[in-house]
Amino acid sequence: MIYFYSIAISKYPLPPLVYSSQEKLERGIRVLVPVRNRKKIGYVLGEVEPPPFKTRDVIEKVDKSSLLNDEMLNLAIEMSNRYFASIGEILDLCFLPSHQDVKMTRISITKTRYITLSTSISKILSSRLGKREEEVIEQLLETDPIEYSTALKKFPRSTIKSLERKGYVKIIEMDSTFSLKKFNLNAEQKKVVQEILSEPFKHHLIYGVTGSGKTEVYFEIAERVLETSKKVLILVPEISLTPQLLLRTRQRFPDRKIGVYHSGLGASRKKEWLEAVEGKTDILIGTRSAVWIPMKNLGLIIVDEEQDESYKQYAMRPFYNAVDVAKRRCELEKATFLLSSATPRVETYYLAKKGEITLHKLTSRAVGKIPKVNVVDMRGRRGEIVSHELVTQMEKVAKNGNQSFLFVPRKGFSTRLQCADCGYIFMCPNCDVALTYHRNKGILKCHYCGYTEKIPQSCPKCGSTNLIRGGIGTERVENEVSKIFPGLRVKRIDREEINDISSLEKVLKEISKMKIDVVVGTKMITKGLDFPTVELVGVIDTDHVFAIPDFRANERAFQLVAQMAGRAGRGVKGRVIIQSMDPYNPVFQAITKGDFESFYEEELKRRKALGYPPFKSLILITVQNKNFKEAKKCSEVVKAKIKDGPFQVLGPVESSIFRLKSVYRYQLLLKCEQIQTAIDFLKSHLTKENLEFDPVDALKIDVQPYSTF
Repeated sequence: MIYFYSIAISKYPLPPLVYSSQEKLERGIRVLVPVRNRKKIGYVLGEVEPPPFKTRDVIEKVDKSSLLNDEMLNLAIEMSNRYFASIGEILDLCFLPSHQDVKMTRISITKTRYITLSTSISKILSSRLGKREEEVIEQLLETDPIEYSTALKKFPRSTIKSLERKGYVKIIEMDSTFSLKKFNLNAEQKKVVQEILSEPFKHHLIYGVTGSGKTEVYFEIAERVLETSKKVLILVPEISLTPQLLLRTRQRFPDRKIGVYHSGLGASRKKEWLEAVEGKTDILIGTRSAVWIPMKNLGLIIVDEEQDESYKQYAMRPFYNAVDVAKRRCELEKATFLLSSATPRVETYYLAKKGEITLHKLTSRAVGKIPKVNVVDMRGRRGEIVSHELVTQMEKVAKNGNQSFLFVPRKGFSTRLQCADCGYIFMCPNCDVALTYHRNKGILKCHYCGYTEKIPQSCPKCGSTNLIRGGIGTERVENEVSKIFPGLRVKRIDREEINDISSLEKVLKEISKMKIDVVVGTKMITKGLDFPTVELVGVIDTDHVFAIPDFRANERAFQLVAQMAGRAGRGVKGRVIIQSMDPYNPVFQAITKGDFESFYEEELKRRKALGYPPFKSLILITVQNKNFKEAKKCSEVVKAKIKDGPFQVLGPVESSIFRLKSVYRYQLLLKCEQIQTAIDFLKSHLTKENLEFDPVDALKIDVQPYSTF
């Protein structure tokens, strides 16, 4: 008998094709099929009626059985429609990348063995124990757990093994960096836990000030979910947050299999993926790509730092938002969906205030106190990188034996190199951006395409040797702090200095062990890091963030500074100093008062007046071509084809960075009331036949973009 199947093709932006098969195929299974003159992986979507045209045969099965359940397949179909991608491109995300030949970069974790009680005290007291066994139990009742090597110095190994066989104690391995005590939730945290557990199928947002114990709340919920034999997925926005959260999770769940999944794993990525798919992993911590792993029996997805732009994939197809994918996956799989943030997105908070997401507030810090925030007026202080106010506070912190964190938004020594005589700025030959000056490496670098050149000795336009540096980067601040405080240990954390997970883990351990006095870093240090001896946070420069031509500029600045401020005062009395040329900016005033509500209300008024989310939905269409005349012509064709659509069309205009990686870009911004209606219209009008050019190559269509520049 011959069967016919609709099959989505891997890595091809094609609609599903119909193939024939001599055997019955399971839905979701991968097969090898002919596409033109090549053999390609395909995903079986389901059986169909015999078509009126001749079909080609499936070559062979790739899997013995499907790794994708109906929920994952339906999710892929929905998301392919939403994000202008083929179903095959979406389903590719559920499986490992084909290349696994990258360098091995496992996270190495130093573990220590401990002995701890493993049954109730009442059961132990009602049992008959030997004298030495009683001594072990008494010691554990005083200080549980005890480091195993310490216990062996006081008690015979045979006594400990006897108690272990009887089930009274157990020996566990834990990371020695963190405390082994289980965190006792306060009344506010317990209330949030109960509210979420009582309504598991609703969407939830834990909104709490930095240091309010949001992680411990979702750990408690995860524990309850695990008790029902279901699995937990924790999404984090960046690899930089993975090491510390992984260690805290292993400390909190010593008897559970904890997995980690992100692009920096290299060869170990396959092992982590397989263990998650096979059901061996109880809790998986991962970046945005982890949302697609076909874990069975999923009971909870936690999105930590939900406001972060890293959840949006916009550099390559398909352009999806992992937060939206996680939300829909929870709906399909009947799992709990939980967002967590100290500075939630304006859209998320708006939905929470409307009741579409259940809002849970944590208003006070679980440990430590909210730091005092001061804004330093930098107007008229030409050449002063680190203000004398900040220097004074850093001196006090050093005397106290504590640590300072300094946030600098940009990498490098200076953000541009310029001729002081003719004004020439050294630009990237591939992108319309200034090259960043890196003094330590002796190069100028483009942080968009990676182009580098040696630092020039003279201006190519006028020949002058009078070259000046402008703007402030992490390297320059590191250099300045080292000169001011030659006795302090200063460490820079940015993508130039920390380029893999192992080097990141190493520096985090150095910070935790007080081997570093001052940390100078970019966005990598603004979120999620929890060090009790950080007394001072300095924000060197955020003014340029406000100048970015994007409707989220104010929100982005607020989130960056508020998150950075939250690193201080977690174990000691904290202080935050913000340097700005615009000290009376309402954003800084809201941060100083710790008043997210006032910022939120003002931002909503502005968004409503201008017609931006959450009041209107956005679709950003970027037209790209290596020939700028062709790029302009294609953008005008797109405008003509969609001008009568169910949306307002702005543009086409040149993108803020007009030339990027030698490609010219024009953009059109669509504002719409009904996003799905707009998507359906675009799908029917932006076809190859209608445009007379291939939209897959020429157009980047970003639904609900995080940025419009």
